[in-house]
Amino acid sequence: MASITITLLATSVLADALRSGQGQRTAVGFYGIAFDVIALTFNAVWRYARRCRLLSEGLGSAGASAIGRRFQLALAWLPIPGESPRPRTPAIGA
Repeated sequence: MASITITLLATSVLADALRSGQGQRTAVGFYGIAFDVIALTFNAVWRYARRCRLLSEGLGSAGASAIGRRFQLALAWLPIPGESPRPRTPAIGA
């Protein structure tokens, strides 16, 4: 529920900034931070559910491992504090 609320709030703030032409950089930053928080929270919930064996038995350990690897890959896209927000890989054709 909280992730839906954060998503709606961040989208609303960004839309208002784009409409008014003011505070766009701040709104984009807030939007990005909101989705980073959602990703971190979702990963924490996944790890808790997996560690406490709250997952469906039908998923199996191979399925849970595959999902866990995908979530870890998604965390690689989050910015590292203190680093430039530029992409870590060069753009194609640059």
